[in-house]
Amino acid sequence: MIRKCAKLLIPVLPLLLFLNSIVFAAGKPDDTGSVANGVLVGQFKIDEKTPLADGLLFVYNSTAGPSSADKLLRVPDIITRLDREGRFHLELPPGTYYLSASTLPDMASKGPPAEGKLIYFRTNPRGEDEAFIVSAGKKTDAGVISSSAPFKRNPENHDFGQDKIVTTIEGIVVDADSKPVEGAIILAYVDPIQGKAFQVSERTVKDGKFALRLPKGGTYFLRVRSEYGGGSLKEGEIVSINDPSEVMTITPKNGEKLTGVTIRVKRLQRGPLYNSNSD
Repeated sequence: MIRKCAKLLIPVLPLLLFLNSIVFAAGKPDDTGSVANGVLVGQFKIDEKTPLADGLLFVYNSTAGPSSADKLLRVPDIITRLDREGRFHLELPPGTYYLSASTLPDMASKGPPAEGKLIYFRTNPRGEDEAFIVSAGKKTDAGVISSSAPFKRNPENHDFGQDKIVTTIEGIVVDADSKPVEGAIILAYVDPIQGKAFQVSERTVKDGKFALRLPKGGTYFLRVRSEYGGGSLKEGEIVSINDPSEVMTITPKNGEKLTGVTIRVKRLQRGPLYNSNSD
């Protein structure tokens, strides 16, 4: 169970947030989707009798892997609301999807969850994230999902098995005076212009340190934010000290652990200044 909660990324987003990098899905009343799409339905419950009313649903397309593979924290592909009965009804392109859910945030924090935040999900008999297959023109019923586990930071302290290879970038986020910055997240892109962020670090705490875990080596583009991004940046948000659109290019080897990375940031001071279309 500890391994599972470290695997999941449960973002916390306020209502009506429009993210360019995340698709917000709208449920439809039909039992089946269009010829091109299918429908995925189900219900999340806190316990046998209590629905996860008005919670947040997070959907991950399997083309980028499970909701989060071992130490990796994925950025969700879809975020939407559960209804008052904890139910969801989504029209989706054919494919394989992973699901998780959480209660609404207790603060306007648009990124990785706080320590101890309950994550709701279901696993298969092997203890892996349950995958749900959506077929064109058909309805897939995920049933009732009620198991949960609290999110834990610092997954390097957990047992992930010796056969797991993870590429890691570690460093610190500091301000202009080289003081640690709390509340930052590091987003990883394969293409910073056309693509969306697909991996994210845990949110920095008082020491400003971060650990970004990647599925393999290669060229990545890192961007610092205080949230997942999209739309106009607002006053107080964390961005690169030079330019909100600035990215850091890094090329780790497969399984390598790069340390000592320093990212300098500032907080925007004058309201919406920058419209990011690549977040």
